[in-house]
Amino acid sequence: MKRCLLHANVYDRRRETLKAFADRIQFILFTPEGEFKDAQSGEVLETPAPNIVFGSIEAWLGGHGRTFHKAIMEAGELDWFQSAAAGVDNPALSAISAKAGVYTTNHRQSEPMAEWVIWHALDWVKRGPEHRANQAAGQWKALDQREIAGSKWLIVGYGAIGVSVGARVQAMGGHVTGLKRTARPAENADIIRPLSELHDALGEADIVMLSMPHTPETEDIANDAFFLAMKDGALFINIGRGKLVDENALLAALDSGKPGYAVLDVVREEPLPEGSPLWRHPKITITPHDSPQTQETVYRGDLTFIENLERYMAGEELLHIYTP
Repeated sequence: MKRCLLHANVYDRRRETLKAFADRIQFILFTPEGEFKDAQSGEVLETPAPNIVFGSIEAWLGGHGRTFHKAIMEAGELDWFQSAAAGVDNPALSAISAKAGVYTTNHRQSEPMAEWVIWHALDWVKRGPEHRANQAAGQWKALDQREIAGSKWLIVGYGAIGVSVGARVQAMGGHVTGLKRTARPAENADIIRPLSELHDALGEADIVMLSMPHTPETEDIANDAFFLAMKDGALFINIGRGKLVDENALLAALDSGKPGYAVLDVVREEPLPEGSPLWRHPKITITPHDSPQTQETVYRGDLTFIENLERYMAGEELLHIYTP
């Protein structure tokens, strides 16, 4: 019998579905208190020793993430790990990916992340920061604004998030250029160009968005030369990884007007230190890496796990397998 470790909240939400596997899988629940319990007997287990793990958001963010990670790394034979994240550049996830026989990712975070991008793009074209400053100062001052319609977008790293953003931008009349390693056609993009044409493409875009993973090749891809190639006054959005951006280069570039504004959901050091100049720069908006954090994302993550669990037990190939 297989042993599957998952958070108790997941089991509570999906109890009826998971009961169908009870004759073949022992479900071990990771409780909000950081304990491991057998789902059927309620017995507290010292060593869960799972073959299968669902690393849902609750398992990591409930205050006992280290306990959860330790149990995974001490498992004898970890056949399969289902992640709630799209990437593996987090050190804990990277270690698990090296241990697991099969490591699968979750690409169902793209919907809330795309909404987050559109929110900030609209805030920029409608001059939200200036309107809020005028309100705080008690000034009734009309401002000339822009539209998403007719705007030119460059999405660097055109994967699932890019496709979701592209759909929304095109629906609003914007033009989407996606950059990938190879220029293969993709959904919801007017043009796909190879990543080798990055600097040529930067100068044509009103809005530049990073949505690629962090690798040795992509670290500091947004550097002095990157920002110098951007259009004057353009918007820069990073929803990928903090280490994609040379933050000193970004600060200098903002002061020169290229880009005109930056929106960051990710930074190099998280949480961002209190003394970081990024906090107080007038041309930066920061959110605490929470763009995918919705209840709907949690539910979609459950469904990804269950779909793959059904495939796993049927001996079929899993969805979204990570390959280094």
